[in-house]
This record gives sequence, structure tokens and C-alpha cells, in this order.
Amino acid sequence: MTKAGTDGALHETPRSGHGETEGRAAAAFDRWYQAHETADLAGLAAVLAENVTVRSLFRPAPVQGRERAVEHFKKTLQAFSDLSMPLLGPAGITAMGVVLGEVRFVGHFTGFLTVRDRRYEGERQPFDVSGAVILHTGNDAVTSVRTLFDRDDWLHQIGIPVR
Repeated sequence: MTKAGTDGALHETPRSGHGETEGRAAAAFDRWYQAHETADLAGLAAVLAENVTVRSLFRPAPVQGRERAVEHFKKTLQAFSDLSMPLLGPAGITAMGVVLGEVRFVGHFTGFLTVRDRRYEGERQPFDVSGAVILHTGNDAVTSVRTLFDRDDWLHQIGIPVR
């Protein structure tokens, strides 16, 4: 399993599962995480299933399909150009191919974001929010991605009124 170290380099971390499903899920997670952390859109597209679903607190509704998922990630990078998601420890992997990683979402708000029908422009406001990423996998691909974090804390950190 890949982990971003304090030096920014990617390192292998221990895996919690040992079966074939867990191994394949770990490999899919590694490919997804590497693509995410290096902003490799082609690598991301290669590991996502055609019918992937992405649920992110950056968006009010899920993103359906590989093309839309890659476009969502591209737009996220435009709004948060230095977004990083370091793992805080080894990711857990279930026998069903679900991967759970405890992470931090770190970066600066550098683009545009619409919240409650109001558009905000970033001025490099920093953010550092603890959270989790949950990936479902199957057939060596990522079939769903869900990110979880305290959205109100994140909005407060980047200067957007919570209510």
C-alpha cells in the first residue's frame, strides 16, 4: 500500500488483508492513490471502472462514470491546485474489496468554488482537515470512491461562511 511520507515521497505501507480479493483491492488502491497524489489524469482513468461512482463533499451530488469522475478530479485540482491526501496509517482492506484509509486533506484554495449558489474565488487560503477515503473495488478497478471530512471546518478554514 502506498503512503505519502513527510518528505512527500510515496512509500509502501503494510496491508491488513491477505487473500486474493484483498490483494487485488490493495493493488487497485495503490494505483488510484498514486494517480491521485501525482495528479495523473490518465492513470486515474486507467484504474477507474467505466461505471464508477464518486461521492465527494466537494459536490452536492455523486459523479457517475469514468469520464465525469476524471473531469471532477480535474476541476478539483483547478480549485485546489496543491491538494494532497496523505495517509495517516495503513489502509484497512475487507474481504469484499473495500479499502478504508484515514487521511488528511491538505492544500490551498486557489480557484473557484460555488457554495449555496454563491461563487467564491480562492486567495491561497490553506486548509488541513482530517478525514477518510473509502474505495470499493472489483475486477482490478475502483468502482466507487467516497471522501468524508468535516465540511463545515473545511469551509471555515478557506474563509467561506458556514451558514
